[in-house]
Amino acid sequence: MNRGFNRELLRKLLDRHQINYPEMEQDSFSGRTDHDIFTSFLVNHDYDEGLYRSFKTSYLRSLSKRLTPERVTRHDYVDETITYFSREQFIPGLLTGNYPEAASYKLRAANISLNYSIGAFGEFDRDRNQLPYLAIDQFKEKLGIEPDPSRFVIIGDTPRDVICAKNAGMKSVAVTTGKFTEDKLAEYNPDLIIKNLATPHLWFSAL
Repeated sequence: MNRGFNRELLRKLLDRHQINYPEMEQDSFSGRTDHDIFTSFLVNHDYDEGLYRSFKTSYLRSLSKRLTPERVTRHDYVDETITYFSREQFIPGLLTGNYPEAASYKLRAANISLNYSIGAFGEFDRDRNQLPYLAIDQFKEKLGIEPDPSRFVIIGDTPRDVICAKNAGMKSVAVTTGKFTEDKLAEYNPDLIIKNLATPHLWFSAL
């Protein structure tokens, strides 16, 4: 989702709900969960739970109406990668800091069709490092077996994607399609760094 659209939307909602948080425009959201971001807005409101729920509802309602294709970035080769990992030997999942509804709206706006069996969302834990464990729990529940975390691969474009993978013993693929350079991502020691999602059969075999 384009930064300008998202920040403008959040500022309007903060003002509408009379939430005192002047630092929003300077905050970094990269890789954080929606739950963590929205809770941080309430630092001057004693982290009021009712205000949190009201703000979240307004955000999701606005996103569903206003998030259009021109307000998202659709990265190249995403369809190629989805097709590759939709093969029988893989179990596709979606791990994201977004609320489930927000993730759905973003995929819809980007015209991305992703059928995933495992979904770990920022709705369920503020701490992104806990999301891989949610994925593992879902895997155990669905398949009835104890999975090997090292057979999971998290693909993302922020340092927090790499950190959460490593924290859970999973492999990480860092992509330089976001705001972070190859050198910056390398500081977090991902298993692999790629410039884009092209030729997934080649970079996956390098893991």
